[in-house]
Amino acid sequence: MIGWTGNVGFNQYNERWKRIRRWYQQRLVAKSSAINYHPLQYRQVRRLLHGILQNPEDYAYQLKRHAAGILFEVSYGDTVMSLSDHQVIRSTEDSIRDCLVGSSFGSALVDFCPIMQHLPAWMPGMSFKYITEKARRAIVQMESLPYNAVKNAIEDGTAKPSLTTDLIRECSTKGELSAKDERDIMGAAGALYSGGADTSLTTMIVFILVMVQHPAIFRTAQEEITRVVGDSRLPDFGDRESLPYLECIIREVYRWCPGLTTGVPHQAAEDDIYRGYFIPKGSTVIANLWAIFRDPNMYPEPNVFRPERFLDADRDDTFDLKDPKKLVFGFGRRICPGRYFADDTVWLAAACIIATMDIGKARDEHGKEILPTPKFISGAVMRPEPFVCDIQPRSERSRRLILDSAAEVWAI
Repeated sequence: MIGWTGNVGFNQYNERWKRIRRWYQQRLVAKSSAINYHPLQYRQVRRLLHGILQNPEDYAYQLKRHAAGILFEVSYGDTVMSLSDHQVIRSTEDSIRDCLVGSSFGSALVDFCPIMQHLPAWMPGMSFKYITEKARRAIVQMESLPYNAVKNAIEDGTAKPSLTTDLIRECSTKGELSAKDERDIMGAAGALYSGGADTSLTTMIVFILVMVQHPAIFRTAQEEITRVVGDSRLPDFGDRESLPYLECIIREVYRWCPGLTTGVPHQAAEDDIYRGYFIPKGSTVIANLWAIFRDPNMYPEPNVFRPERFLDADRDDTFDLKDPKKLVFGFGRRICPGRYFADDTVWLAAACIIATMDIGKARDEHGKEILPTPKFISGAVMRPEPFVCDIQPRSERSRRLILDSAAEVWAI
């Protein structure tokens, strides 16, 4: 009903799906391809640090701009300096969030009774029709507005490198773009942006939350980064293998609160039997990621945030089954094509924040610490509601490092 047919996560396995997936495979899926985006990620994380330094109480907005900005630049080559000033993001994000937040895949009654889509919207219980119509218009805007901007920039000779620029030029080598080409390019770029921005934002806000709630974990991570990186530079991807405790924190964030509570719906390609249950061909199959990550047999005390559970990964023969990274980005044909890029983005932001900032509990007017215990907005995409905390530069040296790094970015 939403009409999000350009999103390969919801598209049937057909020639169009294979074409878009091939585009992703060439530019995103391979780890070697993800490395090409490291300069962009370095540039954007410096802007993030500068934003938090200048407006620490507005850290959630800074994380939001970072998540949206980095994916928008990959998809369209456009640098997002302010969410409120960016037409496409401003006009579409609320409507798309209506589809992704507050309801999960398969949670609407119409998913089980498709005939309801033909009933009039004024009838009781039909409010979902207004939401889907609003989202449908938003998706059309989200896909067409930036696509047309890139297309015009190519004609003017001012287009910046991006997925959309690359695909338009590739498809134009045989002549004029067909309607099919344009539809597929808009869908591929739009799905990359919309599919990654909210989930990456959730992961980063959860990271801040658990660092505030568990100061001992935060201090241990700081000590590790100081030991490996020092305090005269920012962490980079070359440091990653030398920071195993931070790696455990990222894995535990993925497990403790996955951005998507359920996997993208799959469809049974043929009749199957699973643990005695008969699954007819054509059935919709939805993986409950939240329940998987709360399985006490796999993760003892699953409600406790404990990064140490992943420290002995090299000596654990069953680690592949327990590694949240193997599930949190999906699996099979519906696995996230930008999973390596997304994981790199989260890791770099977390490493740089730990290296340069002190994160702690805010205090009320009486000087008493406030322990954040936010409610979670549930749905296909889940994240904590806004909470207060105290974020300050770790030292004067850290503050100067952030300012100097940001100055280099503005000079580019």
